Amino acid sequence: MSDFAPVRPAVCVSLHDVAPATWSRCETLLAALAKVAPVPRTLLVVPDYHRRGDGLAPWYRAALAAQLEAGDELTLHGLFHLDDAPAPTSLRDWLHRRVLTCGEGEFAALAHEEAAARLRVGEAWFRDAGWPLYGFIAPAWLLGPDAWQALDQSAFTYTTTHGHFHLLHPWRAVPAPCIVYSTRSRWRLGLSLARNACLTHREAPLVRLALHPDDALHPTVVHQAQRLLEKLLQERVAMTKIGFAFALRTALASAPFTAAA
Repeated sequence: MSDFAPVRPAVCVSLHDVAPATWSRCETLLAALAKVAPVPRTLLVVPDYHRRGDGLAPWYRAALAAQLEAGDELTLHGLFHLDDAPAPTSLRDWLHRRVLTCGEGEFAALAHEEAAARLRVGEAWFRDAGWPLYGFIAPAWLLGPDAWQALDQSAFTYTTTHGHFHLLHPWRAVPAPCIVYSTRSRWRLGLSLARNACLTHREAPLVRLALHPDDALHPTVVHQAQRLLEKLLQERVAMTKIGFAFALRTALASAPFTAAA
């Protein structure tokens, strides 16, 4: 565990897989969170979700612009959210890329040149929309060595993995446990609900509540997420991820730090 903590422990609420095809479910989750408190959220946007070619229709552009205006953050979440890299060659990679992530870990095994190119396309997509961009979050939080190198050479301010928040340039990492649900089967859903009900993470400088569009289809998930957010806000201040990055960078400038492994 890191010996660093920001001025106050923080919670980041994030909504993954934001795209035209998922937007109605995203709206359901945003409304449910708003019933708890008007906290800022980080929306993880996929420019060409599952290669549907939906583009940036006027209604969708307006919807995301409204979230920015309300104080939310938009961040890049892959380009396609599909793992189209060469097939896994080990059992471990096959489990991660084909079973646990259902073939959506886009940056898990990309070569450096391809990873860098997709980052540039994503940056250009945000720039063309006129939106600020600070963070990149890999689909399924999977970043292969070449993708890490491409990200390190980019202008992004931060990224996150499943268990850590990573400030880039210079690189620093702090523990940031993630509350997340798996709803692809009944047993996964039950396990997620049971596990998340027991989590405390009292000593972590940052806790992340990460929701996905299909969570909106499960009232038990929505209800538990609301109650967990309510509980977290009793002990933590809500920030967007870029807000936490700025707080972390400020604290690093005035305090010694030991990077997480």
